[in-house]
Amino acid sequence: MVEEPRPTVETIKTYRSFNILSLDGGGVRGAIEAVLVDRIENEFPKFMQNLDLVTGVSTGAIQALGIAANKKPPVIRELFEQGAKFIFADSFLDDFRDVWKLGGADYSNKNMRKLLEMQFGDMKLRDLDKRVAIVTFDLDNEDKSTNGIRTWKPKIFHNFPGPDSDADARVVDVALRSAAAPTFFPTYQGYCDGGVAANNPSMVALAMALDPRTVDMPLEQIKLLSLGAGKAGRYIKGNNHDWGAIQWAPKLLYMMLEGPVEMANFQAQLILKDRFHRLNPKIRESFSMDNWKRIPELIDLAEEQNLVPTVKWLEEYWV
Repeated sequence: MVEEPRPTVETIKTYRSFNILSLDGGGVRGAIEAVLVDRIENEFPKFMQNLDLVTGVSTGAIQALGIAANKKPPVIRELFEQGAKFIFADSFLDDFRDVWKLGGADYSNKNMRKLLEMQFGDMKLRDLDKRVAIVTFDLDNEDKSTNGIRTWKPKIFHNFPGPDSDADARVVDVALRSAAAPTFFPTYQGYCDGGVAANNPSMVALAMALDPRTVDMPLEQIKLLSLGAGKAGRYIKGNNHDWGAIQWAPKLLYMMLEGPVEMANFQAQLILKDRFHRLNPKIRESFSMDNWKRIPELIDLAEEQNLVPTVKWLEEYWV
């Protein structure tokens, strides 16, 4: 059965909610999100049909763009299950040339680009069936800011109408920009992984929905489902640590990536209250974002996740 076109923003404001799906970054752990989306769609068939805005960063950006392009969840899931080995292909020669990450990115982005081009071709953001907000990080604004300061800054690519729309941007280019994780992949077209700014893009999506230049949706009509790529338990034992750069370095990276994820979760929950739902399975141990060999474990974890609370929330709010 062919789905009816989604109502316009003006129509939505008159009789129903504005539904947002937010997808975290996480490398191969994105397989967790892909499986969860597939399962949710099976349990709640109106999930995609009633989706208005999908936002993502890094691995979540690839999935968000796939969903907005009307790719079926099993197709997106297969991309992670079968494509990760291809994306994170490495060799001793490449490691030697890059001095084991000290002198270059661990992986080329050529394989990722090939897979994305197979999925999206020359599709542009304007061609997508749903609205998107994709988080990237612009490494150089080339002195185009209003205050004349040349700097780096987060950049949200979106396909809402208006003078700042990115509707003409190629889907493949936007995905590669958002997924260019530092040390893992080279930068792409002057951008790197949006996860350095917002590895949980929930607040990005909420801001877009409230912005008069894009949606201007009343707060009480916004519903947001946030999916994480797995939460690993990390902590630092002890109360007093007189540490310097060497001791802090390996821990700061995780703190700066995972701290903002929890902060965005806290902020969205505080603002939306019961209209916000977060699903982020607990991981028993750390998973490197490029360890594709452990994807079967991630899939099993996502398959075992209890979806009853999420489906109940969707039945009540996702209308």
